[in-house]
Amino acid sequence: MSQMNSGISNKKGLFLGPSQIWRPLILVMMVLLFSSLHPSPSLQAANPSLSLSTSPNQTSSSPAQKIDEEYTKKILEYTSEKFFLTELVDHLPASETVPTPADVLGEVIGAPNILHYTDEIFKYLGAVAEASPRVIIFSLGPTDEGKEMMTVAVSSEANLQRLPRIKEILSQLADPRLIDEATAEKLIAAGLPVYWLTGGLHSPECGSPEMLMELTYRLAVDESQFYRDIRKNLIVLITPVLEVDGRDRYVDTYLYKKAHKDKKTLPLVYWGNYVAHDNNRDFLGVALKLTENLLRAYFDWHPTIMHDLHESVPYLYVSTGTGPYNAWLDPIMIDEWHELAYVEISEMTKRGVPGVWTHGFYNGWAPSYAFYIAMAHNSVGRFYETFGAPAPTLWCAQWALRPPEPGIGPILPCGR
Repeated sequence: MSQMNSGISNKKGLFLGPSQIWRPLILVMMVLLFSSLHPSPSLQAANPSLSLSTSPNQTSSSPAQKIDEEYTKKILEYTSEKFFLTELVDHLPASETVPTPADVLGEVIGAPNILHYTDEIFKYLGAVAEASPRVIIFSLGPTDEGKEMMTVAVSSEANLQRLPRIKEILSQLADPRLIDEATAEKLIAAGLPVYWLTGGLHSPECGSPEMLMELTYRLAVDESQFYRDIRKNLIVLITPVLEVDGRDRYVDTYLYKKAHKDKKTLPLVYWGNYVAHDNNRDFLGVALKLTENLLRAYFDWHPTIMHDLHESVPYLYVSTGTGPYNAWLDPIMIDEWHELAYVEISEMTKRGVPGVWTHGFYNGWAPSYAFYIAMAHNSVGRFYETFGAPAPTLWCAQWALRPPEPGIGPILPCGR
């Protein structure tokens, strides 16, 4: 990865807090959801009317919709680098009926030193679903330890009212052996694609469960044409925490360390039921309840895209892989990986957001990841890697294109 496409200068120091680590993910989520409604980049270039926005500085809020001033003030306060903010996430639209995360949880998403347990996350999503006819909440099933894997569906009220028919259409389209081409065309015209976002599979990657709460709110209440188009043309599924057992265990660990700064603590060896990183290598074995629940949900909804959210590298890696790709993957899907990635990178670059890149990171062959549930059944599986931190505190990130000097890690506490 070159300095140009990484967006990172050699030996550059930055102060990174949870707001700037997580809120750009909301931004790019909006871009990908909208881009999935539009033709390929080449068609967009030929027809400017199909472009994502007429100007990178164009506000995404409806002129008639008020802004939540207090929440917006906190967004600006907690984000240390302006290039992480764009017109899509530099404010929060207000709603007279739907509560914000701050209304239910007491603080905005991305506030320093705060991580939420799954019951708090699900409490908030339940409050949104109760207040908005554009959101429904349901369980994918119990975990190995008996907790529920909660998910929300967000779309227009009209789409949610005909949800059984939409699911029936997607089920029919999922098996081309049972329908002819003419029938498929009619079903496509009557149906809607489902975009499924999943977070919190790796418990120490703690940002996505937080971010997905605010994303749910924005999708439900924003009245700009940008969001209206998403609600009209998509069913958005959001599973904020895949590894529910591990998330709660990780929050326990974080809060203990926060309360006992003078004590040495052991690392969190297991996240879920004797599972660490291998919970994202369980597609072939299906040894975990979370994998069983994902498979069951996939065949219930037949999502067009299944998108898993992870944290590791700066600033945002959009999955395409390098190849050699698995020979059993349809080349059309591999092409769609690249189409989606190039649109997202272009839109982020247009808005001045650095370090959004693709290619590299993994090869695209191993058939064991959770999103292979989609790829093995001709849906699109993809993932992000964002630059995360092990705790929701302000961090000083020192990057070098070469390995750091001995004794100097890539992420250091800022001490402030």
